[in-house]
Amino acid sequence: MPDEIVDRITEEMEVRGKLEFTIHEQELFNQGVKEFTVFYKIVGESRMKLFRNSRTELIFVRLNDDWMRQAKVDISGLEVPLTIRLTWDNDSEDELTVEKPGQGGCITVKSVQIDN
Repeated sequence: MPDEIVDRITEEMEVRGKLEFTIHEQELFNQGVKEFTVFYKIVGESRMKLFRNSRTELIFVRLNDDWMRQAKVDISGLEVPLTIRLTWDNDSEDELTVEKPGQGGCITVKSVQIDN
């Protein structure tokens, strides 16, 4: 799946973009794996990463030379499949949305920006 996701992120999406996909891999919740990377991509001068940490938080990170933005969602009570929506805009803000298809409702968080 990571290749399919990163192939959809183009150079034109460095400054602004959106992406939606569904994660089906049970490995996302495997606590035997300390960190599970959904994808990592370098786009122009920026880097983007979506991963699950050891506290079962799904984290979207986007950074460049000037700042880093990070959004976290606790996914510990969920299970696959999960629909993920990412939006980003250098002039505005970034968002991470996690939705469990068929269960209604979703969790949306805005990124926190840390300037370098």
